[in-house]
Amino acid sequence: MKRAILLALLLASQPATAAVHAVFVGIDRYENSRTHVRTAGFDDLSGAVADVVRIKAALASARGLALDQAGRDCRSANAISTTLTNECATKAAILAAWDGAIAASRPGDTLILYFAGHGSRFIDSDVGDQASRYNSTLMAHDARRAGGAAGDILDHEVRQYVDAATSRGIRVVTWFDSCNSGTASRDGQSASRTAPELRVSGLAAMVAPRQYGNLGAWRVHFGAAGDGQDAIEAGAVEQRAGVFTAALAAALVAAPKASFADLAAQVVADVTARTGGKQRPHAEGALRATLDGPEVRLPLFEVALDSRRPGQLVMTGGALVGVTAGSRFEIFPSTGAALAADGSAPVTARVTAVNPGQALLRLETAAPAPLQGRLVAREIAHDFGGPVLTLAVQTADALPAVRRLPFVTVAADAPFALLPASGGIALQGRDGEIARLPAASAPDFGLRLAAALEKLARVEQWLAQLRRDGAEVAQGVSLCVAPVQPGTIFDPGRCSPQPTTTPDLALLQPATFGVVNEAAAQRFTYVLAIGRRYSVTLVLPAFGGVDPALQPGQALAPPPGQRLRPNEVGDLVFVALSSDQPLPAGVLEQTGADVADPEACRSPVARAFCVSGSQARSGGGPPARDWSAAIVTARVVP
Repeated sequence: MKRAILLALLLASQPATAAVHAVFVGIDRYENSRTHVRTAGFDDLSGAVADVVRIKAALASARGLALDQAGRDCRSANAISTTLTNECATKAAILAAWDGAIAASRPGDTLILYFAGHGSRFIDSDVGDQASRYNSTLMAHDARRAGGAAGDILDHEVRQYVDAATSRGIRVVTWFDSCNSGTASRDGQSASRTAPELRVSGLAAMVAPRQYGNLGAWRVHFGAAGDGQDAIEAGAVEQRAGVFTAALAAALVAAPKASFADLAAQVVADVTARTGGKQRPHAEGALRATLDGPEVRLPLFEVALDSRRPGQLVMTGGALVGVTAGSRFEIFPSTGAALAADGSAPVTARVTAVNPGQALLRLETAAPAPLQGRLVAREIAHDFGGPVLTLAVQTADALPAVRRLPFVTVAADAPFALLPASGGIALQGRDGEIARLPAASAPDFGLRLAAALEKLARVEQWLAQLRRDGAEVAQGVSLCVAPVQPGTIFDPGRCSPQPTTTPDLALLQPATFGVVNEAAAQRFTYVLAIGRRYSVTLVLPAFGGVDPALQPGQALAPPPGQRLRPNEVGDLVFVALSSDQPLPAGVLEQTGADVADPEACRSPVARAFCVSGSQARSGGGPPARDWSAAIVTARVVP
């Protein structure tokens, strides 16, 4: 069966090209700046409104979007976009525009929320949902009215609107050219887009529209500056531009179809160089997506040349995220190139050693040109190190396809089984049916079977390694899972010491979780949820975010807007990873075994059923020592 026919079978149900909607906000003049309130602590800006014009022009040029045309008024709108500037950009008006854009968008559409203006942060002693203890704000035109926070849009509120959109299947892109550093600095040629922090207690965020369940949407966020940094606008007073927006606009025009990861890499490099490292943007979320395309959930890793050892690469991502020694990768100059690859990349490398957070790769082929700068690795042959999955096969016609998978052993008493079922074959697990496959005679049976079993095998091998190697390291993290009790506040501190009971969660009812850093030093912490059908979702940080490290003894729970609602009866496994170095935990994410992914033919295992090829295999890597893990299995009941 040709690869094109198999891909057509998987893509047949994909939605048509989606629309793009946008809300643009730019604020130079503030109601309560020093121009009007001598003790305000922040000045007006000069380049934020011009940045709106700049980013809209870039989007029109790069994507051909017929965006609204600004006139003399501070508000303009059409069916695609709304623009608010200065006096029109009050908090109420901005939130109303976001509401309207969400209502106008359909599942599969992309919503861009752009903001240029002052940003700040607040310390709320009643809310502990940020590892840094700070919460960021966007300052609307009426911010700091009478010294309060009425015109500040809290990150709680931004999150609620993003959740409201993604729950309807809308993809959300937030580009914020502001900062939350809490300091202000000015000189003759530049200005900082920040204002003094708020020190308040008990702030209550406005409530966005009700959510109805996630439909596979994603979120991408670009922030102009990291914590403790200013977002700078530079140039002569009449020609100022946000350094971040200028870089983003240029990147969009230069590479209209680039992935968000590649746009982010270019923007970070440009802004960091232009500001001498004083401002470094950050990006998070579905960076493997494009502006109007789906997120392709292929595991991709950043790699760099090892300057000490010629022919060797260092990859960010090791045993804790499922990398195994002996696995082979193709090397690309960008994320976009890696996602679009068809197996013909001229440079390949093999993993020679693995530790918890990194892997070493040895080049197998000579590069046609010297490798340099940012590189991206995509796996082409996963080394399971031998059979890791035992399967009972009760349909003889499926055996030929099963036997092509060297990580599977056939046994009558296996915990997983292929059984005859109405309309095809059922893949059965410990807790019921995992996936319904077509009949063995169907042209895509081998591809669907390989893709489903690969998902099972990766998770089973990963969990087995965590349990095996985790027994050799000191417990450094506690994890607990609990149903949300009306009228009570969940205390993540109760996760320490590690709970030993199995929590019961109610079907479709909200649940939450918490982690505690039990180590003697700061740790980066991640929580993943594994569903009954072997879907893997990164739930902390949410949306592929980047959180600062937890301090010793610090507890953290997701904010209310990120509570879970289990949608299947059965086991729901939570895994907390704790490491002294950041981990690319998002590469572990996958859809359930019952989902036929459009990118199935790009999988190193399933692609064997799309194109011919062999997969060399060898042993595993060394044991990990400098990490901690906690695993909690919850039971979802009707």
